[in-house]
Order: sequence, then C-alpha cells, then structure tokens
Amino acid sequence: MRRDYDPNSVVKRLTLVISVALALGSFMPQAAGAESGQITYLVGGDRTLGKTAAVEWEGAWVKNLSKAFARAADDLNAGGAITVTIKVAQGEYDGDLGSGAYQLPQFTNPAGVLIIEGGYDPAFALRNPFSTPSWITTIPERSAPLVAFARNSKLQGFIVDGMFFDTGQSNRYDSKTNSLLVGRSCTHPFFKFNYFETEVLAFENCTFMNSASRVMEPLIRAASDQAEIRYQNCMFVNNRIPLKLDSARFRNKPARIAVDHCSFVLNWAYNPDPGTGNPAALEIGPADAAREIQITNNLFQCNFGGAILALNRRMPALTISDNNFIGNGFLHGDGEPDAVAMIVTAGGRKHPLTVADIEDVPAVDEAEGNVSLATGIPLQLGDVAMVDSENVRAADTWANEVRRMLGMNLQGGTVAIRDYAPRQTYDPQEPPFPAFSAAAGYGATADIVDEIWQLRMASR
Repeated sequence: MRRDYDPNSVVKRLTLVISVALALGSFMPQAAGAESGQITYLVGGDRTLGKTAAVEWEGAWVKNLSKAFARAADDLNAGGAITVTIKVAQGEYDGDLGSGAYQLPQFTNPAGVLIIEGGYDPAFALRNPFSTPSWITTIPERSAPLVAFARNSKLQGFIVDGMFFDTGQSNRYDSKTNSLLVGRSCTHPFFKFNYFETEVLAFENCTFMNSASRVMEPLIRAASDQAEIRYQNCMFVNNRIPLKLDSARFRNKPARIAVDHCSFVLNWAYNPDPGTGNPAALEIGPADAAREIQITNNLFQCNFGGAILALNRRMPALTISDNNFIGNGFLHGDGEPDAVAMIVTAGGRKHPLTVADIEDVPAVDEAEGNVSLATGIPLQLGDVAMVDSENVRAADTWANEVRRMLGMNLQGGTVAIRDYAPRQTYDPQEPPFPAFSAAAGYGATADIVDEIWQLRMASR
C-alpha cells in the first residue's frame, strides 16, 4: 500500500531517479533481444517455471549465480555495446560452490553493461526486493570478500538492483556480552573492486546487513570525467562503519557520488570508544574522491557513533539536503534527537554537529530541508557498555615491562563491553521503513522500486 507522501517530497524523490535513467540511456542499447545487444539470464527459483519465463524474457535459465556470471563474461567479452541482465529469484545464494564468496570473472569490454536484478518470485512474474529478497549469504569459514572483481576489469556500467547482502554467518559473537567479536570475525568487505574501471557504478534497492567491518568503499577507476557512483533506495542495517564515499586514484576523477533515498539504521562505530577514528555510518572521502558528493533524501537513525563523518581538510563539493537525522549521538553521550548529524574537524579535534549546524560547514555548498523526525521504526540499541580510551591504563604485566624498556607502546588492560553490534535478523514482512507519515519520504521504501526499474527500461 502506498503511503500518502507530500507532493513536494515526491518531486524530490523522483529527481535523482530520472537523472539516473537519463544517464543510463546514454550507454544502454536501444532494442530488446540478443541480436540487438540485450541478453538475459534467469537464476534460481523453480526450474520449470524459470525455463518458461526465460522464453518470455528471450533469455536462458541457469541454476546458480556462478554460472550466470561466467556466461555474462563470455557474452560481454565478445565486445561491442551489449547489456547482460541477470535476474535473480528469491532465495539464498552462498557463493561459488558454497564457498561463501563470489569471485567474478574478468570483464574486458569498456562498452558493455552488466545488470544484476534481484527480488523475483520463483516464476519471475513478480518482484519485490525487500519482501522477497535474493539473499547473498555466506558461511562461517568465509575468508574472502563477499563479491570480488578480477583485477583490472572494465565495463561501461555495473548495476546491482534489488539484492540482499548479509555476512552475519561469518561473524563471531560473544553470548555473554551480546557483542560482535571483531578479531574472530571475517572482516573482508562485501565488495572488492580491484581497480575496476567503469563509467557507472550503481547500487539500487539493495540491503547490506551485519558487516564486521566496512561494507565497501567504491574504489573504482573512473572511465571518464563524467563517471558516476550511485547508491539509491538502499538500506544499511547493523553494520560496522558501513560506507566510505571514495574512488580509486586514476587519470579521471568521477563527476559525482550520489546517495539518495537510502536508510542508514542501527550502524556501529569502529569500536565503542568516543575517541575512535571511524565512528559514523557514512564517511566522506577527500577532494580526489569526486568533484561533488550529493547526500539527499536519506534516513540516518540510531547510528551509534554518528551519521556522517567528514574529517578531510579538502573535500568534494558537498550537498547534504532533505535528510532525516534522528538519534545518532549515543556514543557521544548526547541523547537529543538531532545530535551528531555530522562530525567534522574544528579546533584541532573531532567536533560533532547538530542538524542545524550542517549548513555552517565550509565544504557544504547546500544544506536545505534537513530535519529530525521520529519514524516509528522499532529499534533497540540495548544497554551498550562503552569504553573511553583516555581512561584505559597500561596492564601491569611482564610483557609491558619489556615493551617499556624497548620504548614500545604499552598494552592496555582488558575492558568489558556489552551489546556492541549484536547480530540482527531481517523480517521480509516488516522491513525497517518509516511508519509515521511525516517521515515516510526519507530513506528507502518499496514504493519506488518499480519506478526505478521502469525508468531504466524506458531509457533503452
């Protein structure tokens, strides 16, 4: 059921969607069918129904994602302006041969586009990524990134639409303290790009959950100075420092990095210490990351260490507008709803800002319409026990006596923590969308999934 959105919010909500479609139209082939540069693979679901649907899509059904990636690479590497779309049915997908990770083949076609499209029902007739998720899961023994590109791959565009990524299985948790055990968990990122070169990198309608370390840094090589990196209508839930907006240093600087209608909910600092170097959910890279960064129409709620971190002396031109910041100050001892919307450097130290203070930051070109509105999303941080590193004293051990004589750093004593980044589960019947109408226009929602897809199809 659609909620009653404010008309002005709807206009703002569609602005970036339309710009995405127009940008894609500049490189998407213009007709359907393999002969005209469109190839489709259907993955998973019911074999019989999938093969029937493949005929309707003028494509082929394959059993698993590994086979689909291999076939896509063969098609794309043949050269020319070709788009391969991999449509993925709901269900769990646990890596190459059940290894808990996918190693993509090398892509060598700078005119080719790969689209991964999840959330389909078993017959590929209906699609809802948030209610019928195509779930990229893993295994306890994972020892690699969830998805890794072959080194120096090249494509015109790489678009991931409607996939669910969850690495909770490869984490370790302490049942006594209800906390993530970082040192015993797999801290490889969800995506490793390995100097992937492209014009467009886009994640749409995706969910990223339970990371033990950074979900990703989009460290791509920009194929031209018009290259774009986009996150749209995505959810980042219960991750440790989930996203840094940056790119690989190359001959071109991306034109922009855009984060629009995304939800950053219940994410965690690098460690539960107010002095930690990486406390916030979204980190802004340096000036070389892109010419501009746009952060619009997002929801930042209950992120333990703060919403946005921007510590570089020189940064891209920043637009931070029409976002909802609510309850992000817990690590800093500030329970006000609008607290720690942004953390910057001021007076030689990290300085947390309220929502109203964002527009005072010199690097921020525009900061209009930011609010702090209750959402009605049921969240529970627990009774988090933190540590202040300034109060940790060196342990009285023989090892520290040796380290002191050698002029080495001393090791601190043990510190008890509690309720730090415990594993969370996802209920497809109740995704964490705002329940209150006043906040419904901020963050991810199922209501614009079809609009994004239809605009992309219309641009072909």
